[in-house]
Amino acid sequence: MATNKPGKSDTVEELLRDLNNLIRDQMIIQLGLAGVPQRQIREIVGVDITRVNRLVKPLKKSGS
Repeated sequence: MATNKPGKSDTVEELLRDLNNLIRDQMIIQLGLAGVPQRQIREIVGVDITRVNRLVKPLKKSGS
């Protein structure tokens, strides 16, 4: 993910990749809040289980 501010140095491909990752993370969080099991989230979104765990685990700890 690009760490600098969007600007002329970012290519369109980098910006689209970052946007795609953001949308995937949002989908993972929404599915986690809806109570979908993590393995199913992994299959739906098409990412590795580590990424799903990293995003969903804090949701469960906060009581959401």
